[in-house]
Amino acid sequence: MSMNDLTTKEFFRLLSEPSQVSNKEIQASYESFVKHIEETSNSEADYSKVFRLLNHSRIEIDSIKTSSLYESGGGI
Repeated sequence: MSMNDLTTKEFFRLLSEPSQVSNKEIQASYESFVKHIEETSNSEADYSKVFRLLNHSRIEIDSIKTSSLYESGGGI
């Protein structure tokens, strides 16, 4: 399990790319993302690895959110 395992999923691509995405697409990719988190959490015996993976994913989501705010002129 690599640190970029979750961040390479379609959910992150849809969030980070400037494109028109339907709510259904976001919902489907989010559900797939959550399912992958569940599978990873259940299959990994070392919880510190799971914690680091989830924390890395959260940081990436925060980064995407911050980038979107700056691009729209909203600041933080």
